[in-house]
Amino acid sequence: MRLLIGFAALVVVACSGDTGAGPIRIESESVPLYPDAPERLDVGQLEYRGGLVLTSTDERFGGLSGMEIEGDRVLIISDSAYWLTAHLEFDENGWLADLSNTFYAPMLDANGQPLVDRAADAEGLASIGNGAYAVSFEREHRIDRYDIAPDWSGVAIALPMPMEAPPGTDRLRDNAGIEGLASADYGLWAGVESPIIDGHPHTLWLIPNGGESTGLPYPGEAGFGVTGLDRGPDAEIYLLERIYISGTGNTVRIMRFDEFGLETEAQRNFIDTLAILTPDMTVDNLEGIAVGEVNGEMRLFIISDDNYNPGQRTLLLSFAIAD
Repeated sequence: MRLLIGFAALVVVACSGDTGAGPIRIESESVPLYPDAPERLDVGQLEYRGGLVLTSTDERFGGLSGMEIEGDRVLIISDSAYWLTAHLEFDENGWLADLSNTFYAPMLDANGQPLVDRAADAEGLASIGNGAYAVSFEREHRIDRYDIAPDWSGVAIALPMPMEAPPGTDRLRDNAGIEGLASADYGLWAGVESPIIDGHPHTLWLIPNGGESTGLPYPGEAGFGVTGLDRGPDAEIYLLERIYISGTGNTVRIMRFDEFGLETEAQRNFIDTLAILTPDMTVDNLEGIAVGEVNGEMRLFIISDDNYNPGQRTLLLSFAIAD
């Protein structure tokens, strides 16, 4: 277990006024994938490459819900509207071992004030290029653009600009909004947590730049919510499904399909189940998913929202993806 503290972007804090932005102390502890069989690494088509439990005495820390990986950097949002930036640290075998340069900053509204109350429930995150990111919000359902610069130096001062949201977004249930965002060559993918109509498939939206949104049915497992999306380097979409059953715990499905693989029923039959994480494994309320490359190996990362509940954990897990 190590104490982590980030010193990057201090100049931003000095220039941005007292927004509460600054380094944050975080503790990390390595965890096995299977608590009862720590030597086991396989799950479905994935192979474990290390995981961390993240904790902090800072009361703002927690609720981590969306994530983007760029090289050895990670950008994370919380559902109480904070940014977390950090560097990923790996051991000599390429296993996830630590975080460094950890920095926290509140997400701001159009007036430069920290988001609060119903406006602050940030859930989905997607890069849209050149240091700009789309963020989806529940309760006050919307998608906003934040330009934080390619080096993320503007994370403490970026102001939101409204983006096009899927039709009917304002009629979504409070806690069942757009949980997942992913980039596309022509715009964004957006995933609603629960089916818009009970008993029907989930809806994944394609939101083109300057065009009309298209809703496509996603045949998720019954009872599971769509909680995260990301786009891989070969235009494949990675999707996170999660269900919590009282007395049993969390079960998580990690899915993959071609970017154009939802257009017909025949194509939807080829959605790939990469892995299923069950309650006997190291698992929690996993909500964020991101893919990246580590030492030439394709990696998948998932992160959990602890709901600011002392009985839950913030997990950051890393896996190698089979070819």
